[in-house]
Amino acid sequence: MKINLSNEQYQELMTSVSISRTIFELLQDSIDGGSVDYEEHSRQIADLEEYLLLFSGETGISSPAIKQSGGILAYDTFYEVVIEPIMEDFEEYVLHDGLPNILAWRDFNNDHPDEEQTKMAEKNGDFFGAELFPYEEKYLDEFEKNGFDRLFIKEENNKKGTPSPYL
Repeated sequence: MKINLSNEQYQELMTSVSISRTIFELLQDSIDGGSVDYEEHSRQIADLEEYLLLFSGETGISSPAIKQSGGILAYDTFYEVVIEPIMEDFEEYVLHDGLPNILAWRDFNNDHPDEEQTKMAEKNGDFFGAELFPYEEKYLDEFEKNGFDRLFIKEENNKKGTPSPYL
């Protein structure tokens, strides 16, 4: 199979493959994927990335984010300048989008017993968006206004019976 790519398409392909590899490596190092073999995915994508790097000499890419050395992309520079900022933005998005959702589900589950949730699920076709949104909105507003400055672990059984503001 032969695929003709422009220099811009090649750079986007390399960026996408590098982001994918980075995500699978993070998952491989931190999560038991159960039926998903993150280590195998990571290895396969790393092999693909290495293979694609062999074609860098043909591209003539002049982007400041990519430097050529003997026809091979200077990967460290590429990763530092292109991939790391994208991953930082992605991780911030996941945190700010994911944490409010996780906390909303916790509060929702505490407020609604299983039988009530079963009735809601039957009524709404397993969709809880309308019921969950007020819970999630509370955290979205809080984090937008105060960041995580007011987020603490509450110790329920300390000596004075009051929450501790310390982790």
